[in-house]
Amino acid sequence: MSLTEERWDDETAWWTMGAAEARQRAHPSCVAVIGGRLYQGEDMLAAIDAGGAWDSVQMTDRRMVEGEDCIVLGYAAVARRADGSDFAALCTSTWVRQGDDWQIVQHQQAERRDR
Repeated sequence: MSLTEERWDDETAWWTMGAAEARQRAHPSCVAVIGGRLYQGEDMLAAIDAGGAWDSVQMTDRRMVEGEDCIVLGYAAVARRADGSDFAALCTSTWVRQGDDWQIVQHQQAERRDR
């Protein structure tokens, strides 16, 4: 699996995992815009935990920039819950190499209402 494919897999997991797993993948000072609010670090993880994980996410219109120790992903997402509710957004995330691992340091969701 290529480095790019691994980050896309990490990004998919970011939507479907809970806060405990997010804590392992997120930089301790990760900055995120979720639900129109700005979060950082522990507050971001608490927001993820309160909102709950999505059951699935479909990513389209994927864009990517890869540097030596940094990868930026951009995409359109539609996330779904088992009860049939969904959420559509345009998103960006930034992943950085931390030793032998990769951590997310930035994530932003801009809700789409035009679908």
